[in-house]
Amino acid sequence: SLLFDIEQRFPDLKILVVNDGSTDGTAKIIAGHKTTSIRHPVNQGKGASLKSAFRFAQKNGFDWVITMDGDGQHPVESIQSFIDAIREDKADLILGYRIARKGVMPIHRQMSNGITSVLLSICAGDFRLHDSQCGFRAVRMSSLKLSSCSENGFQFESEMILRMGKSGYCFYEIPIETVYGQEKSSINIFVDTSKFIKLILKNIIY
Repeated sequence: SLLFDIEQRFPDLKILVVNDGSTDGTAKIIAGHKTTSIRHPVNQGKGASLKSAFRFAQKNGFDWVITMDGDGQHPVESIQSFIDAIREDKADLILGYRIARKGVMPIHRQMSNGITSVLLSICAGDFRLHDSQCGFRAVRMSSLKLSSCSENGFQFESEMILRMGKSGYCFYEIPIETVYGQEKSSINIFVDTSKFIKLILKNIIY
């Protein structure tokens, strides 16, 4: 499992799991590991889950948080690259950049990711983003102002980029392997794309 792999490879890391109102046995899986967990009584969205994790980290004095999705799409061994970038003080927001996506990532996801990455690059500053939808990230807690973020769904990850970019914080990308299994994405291409467009328009006015 993902938790087992992290524990084996990086025994000194503090692991926090956000259980976003799941009904698939996640709570039982977590119970078998030495992790801290936060549970939402009902599903609130990926953004809400990340906010809960970041609030916990800020409250408990953590300087950095590395985020990973729980579906196995993020290679555990790449955590070391994020740790190295943190130690070298590369940036305030370190983003995973999934390489060799052609033939692995579904074509509609490639198109959506490409468009959102270009738009965010334009709106967030002078850094060319290549994979704005990747959830494998490292965030400097002192650079993240949660009070300026209103999104609770998938758009929160884009909102983070927008807010941090407009505040002058630095970005850095780390190439990681593209992994896709048979799991079905929770992203609704039409609904979430429209929400992203609204976010961009709001950012222009903001």
